[in-house]
Amino acid sequence: MWKLQSLRNLIEAAVPDLKANPENLIVLASAGRAVSAMGKSLSFEYAYTIEVSVLDFTGHTDALFVPLIAWLRVHQPELLLNPTSQATGLQFQVELLNTAGADIGIRVPVTERVIVTPDPDHPTRLICDHPAEPQVIGTNRLPEHWQLWLKDQLLAEWDIPTPPEEARFVL
Repeated sequence: MWKLQSLRNLIEAAVPDLKANPENLIVLASAGRAVSAMGKSLSFEYAYTIEVSVLDFTGHTDALFVPLIAWLRVHQPELLLNPTSQATGLQFQVELLNTAGADIGIRVPVTERVIVTPDPDHPTRLICDHPAEPQVIGTNRLPEHWQLWLKDQLLAEWDIPTPPEEARFVL
């Protein structure tokens, strides 16, 4: 389940306070299922909810949500394209701890395809491939470096690399 680690990496990179206090970031998968049909292959899909807890957060909430929405555009675009998913897909709750800090919980439903094929070089070996999400036509496929500013204050900073299947092409 690579989306779990991918989202954690993004939040760690985007929120500077978490580098100093990594224990304040908890990322886990819940409501997980492996969805398969009785097809010709053993291919299946993981479906689960990523639950992110940011404890004692004192920054601006935009520093969490803007990178998250940028991540969704690449890794789970149907949450932004489908009106039903838009209304229920990205959920959060906030518990104010005091005038400066809050615990923030974020829930993101995701899916990941796993394509299972026989290894042509070995009769009893299977190969699992985790393909990237199909991309929305017209989106930028170059590596991106993002900064989020509120007036003259840098709130967050992160990178979105070119997907590996496209990185080999010179654009």
